[in-house]
Amino acid sequence: MFLITKRSEKVKKNLKKFKNTKFNYENFIREYYIDDDGKAYISTKVSSINEIISKHSIKDYEWVNPEFIDYVENMANYIPVEESIVLEICGYKFTDEEQQLIKKVLTQYFGLKFGDAIIDININKRKAMFLLGFGIISLILLVILNYIKILPTISELIVLSVWFFLWEYLDVSLLERSKLAVKKLERGQLANVKIIFNENEK
Repeated sequence: MFLITKRSEKVKKNLKKFKNTKFNYENFIREYYIDDDGKAYISTKVSSINEIISKHSIKDYEWVNPEFIDYVENMANYIPVEESIVLEICGYKFTDEEQQLIKKVLTQYFGLKFGDAIIDININKRKAMFLLGFGIISLILLVILNYIKILPTISELIVLSVWFFLWEYLDVSLLERSKLAVKKLERGQLANVKIIFNENEK
């Protein structure tokens, strides 16, 4: 009994401690990512071009190494979208030709991802208009059926369809679109990334 009480007190104490824990997120981001020039740096370390561009790529159809991109995108998730990002590639001396190739492939990749985000928003808009259109048509049909006093069962089905279409419209046009808008901003941030090379390992 004494052990249970002691354990219970310890749990309460820990929960209180965890609840009151404070972390200055803004300061951490500024110290960890933002340099003196006010730009956010993502520094990466590589030992060959294959760590950036997939070794399975063929000439003129190069593609990014998924592991490298995952690292960059995960780091970028913590940087506020209003900050400009500088991608610093450290640890290996690339030739001028390799540097140009890396810049081209990364710029194309981030540009395509940004393009995907724009397409997603356009699809979302069309979907929202479709749902709104059917919601309005269902509402008009409901008014007409009530006016000519059709069976209540049919009217109830129409009421359900009105609610369904309008509810889905609100979900798609407000919640889903706001997420897509944030995604577009994040992709746009990376589409404008500046790529620099530093052969010295950090």
